[in-house]
Amino acid sequence: MENPFNYLQFATGDQFYDRKEIRKDLLSRFLSGQSNVVLYGPRRYGKSSLVAELVGDLEKAGIPCVTLDVVKIPSIDLFVSTYATKVYRRLAPVKFEFRKIGMFLKSLRPKMTLDQTGETGLSFEPSDAPIGAEALTEVLDLPQKLLSGKGRGVIVFDEFQEVKDLLPNDGFERVMRSAIQSHRNVSYIFLGSRYHILRRMFTDHNRPFYKSAVTILLDKPPVEESVRFVVERFASAGKTIDRETAERLVAKIENIPYYIQQLGFETFRIVDDARRKSALPADVDSAYAHLSGFNRDQYEQLMLTLSVSQKKLLIALARERTDEFGDAYRRRYALGVSSTVNSAKAKLMEDGLIERSDGQYVVADPFFEQFLRMA
Repeated sequence: MENPFNYLQFATGDQFYDRKEIRKDLLSRFLSGQSNVVLYGPRRYGKSSLVAELVGDLEKAGIPCVTLDVVKIPSIDLFVSTYATKVYRRLAPVKFEFRKIGMFLKSLRPKMTLDQTGETGLSFEPSDAPIGAEALTEVLDLPQKLLSGKGRGVIVFDEFQEVKDLLPNDGFERVMRSAIQSHRNVSYIFLGSRYHILRRMFTDHNRPFYKSAVTILLDKPPVEESVRFVVERFASAGKTIDRETAERLVAKIENIPYYIQQLGFETFRIVDDARRKSALPADVDSAYAHLSGFNRDQYEQLMLTLSVSQKKLLIALARERTDEFGDAYRRRYALGVSSTVNSAKAKLMEDGLIERSDGQYVVADPFFEQFLRMA
């Protein structure tokens, strides 16, 4: 029987739940006019799934969207060629004259392509000259030039915080802010998993993108919505899970959407393999135990990349969450002086390994937390 839970791809359609109000708000913003949005929050909270649903809504409303995953673009040369190609293919009018592209992109070479179906297309390659501010501005202006007087479009930058590595000294941010602030036909969505870095990019008054977009925090969904989702997913596949057991599942993994999908998937698999119709609390516990050990090698490799102070802080938080790292807490776990703890905390938060939840510092991944408890 097909498993009704999905954690390997974006959760869309009937596997997407809650977020109705924020989805409606975002759609309204982009339909009513220019609005740039930063969607931030801890990893695994469903940002990418929400944006995937929003893109579907916008496309149905006749607003074309382009999505670019910056983490897959390690150089400025690759960025300009990839961005120009994606934007041109999605936003250029059907009858766009090929010769006009030379007026828009003087720093790139157009290249005819042939896909597996035999259909021709157009892509772009950087010229031999180094990519500087002028060439980058030219590429970033392409969406506005293609859409000027011809409707609206939306550009989605996933893992946007990674642009900091494309040019030194915030160079990319400065050029991009200067370019897009004059765009009237294009709106932008910025999101990323290293949300502390992303948030600073848009809220630090010393950064180029300061106050250039509406910042929206994506928090955990209401527990009631998560429990209902679990019950309904089991029912959609002809099986049952009672409310108490569903609550147990949601609580086990801190009501984090991605892990609800993952633990739900494993619990359903156990029930289905046993050819039973109903899930039991023991099935949830067995699934949780299996998943806690499933990523052991990955967690061990991660620990090898951390400093001693970072490891000690993670283990301490796995055993005892706290709202502050006072003298007693530091002594109890031999964490050292406050400056050492603060440095470790800052790095772990920047990398998304710990976060603030309900006023306390916690390990972000509940299965990693369980692994650390066993250390």
